[in-house]
Amino acid sequence: MLYYLLLPILSILLIVLQSTVTDLIFSGRFIFEISLIVVVYAGFRLDLIKGTVLAFVLGLTFDCLNGSVTGVLTFLYIIVFWFSFFISEWLDTEKAHVILLFTLLCAFLKEIILNMFYYLAFNVNALPDVYGTIMLQALVIGLFAPLFFSLMDRTGIFIYEKKV
Repeated sequence: MLYYLLLPILSILLIVLQSTVTDLIFSGRFIFEISLIVVVYAGFRLDLIKGTVLAFVLGLTFDCLNGSVTGVLTFLYIIVFWFSFFISEWLDTEKAHVILLFTLLCAFLKEIILNMFYYLAFNVNALPDVYGTIMLQALVIGLFAPLFFSLMDRTGIFIYEKKV
């Protein structure tokens, strides 16, 4: 019960932290999504109900604080969680290269789908070099994911892990 009560507060803190880090380090060029890494981590480690709630709350919080269309990132985060959850049965989720490649793939596909949505819904044409920026963002997220997974496993933030 405490998990569900603290989740909205902790998700707001996480989104504010990731926005602050993005603005300080990358000067607003792209968003370093720690929340996406958390969703992939939850897909690998948490059960279906808790992880879906986590993905929903993180996506909704990011939608509300980011100023984007409400529900788009929520939907994408839930899809990323479900994809991570169901594919984790077939992957060796303890290996760093698997974590790196899977997170890189999830970040890249999420950004492509998000840009396609904005183009189709609002006819917003992104910059010509948007795919280079998306690939750079996915690469940065993918490189930090194994470090984040290691830190989360060592600190034991999520006590209720999925038993392997």
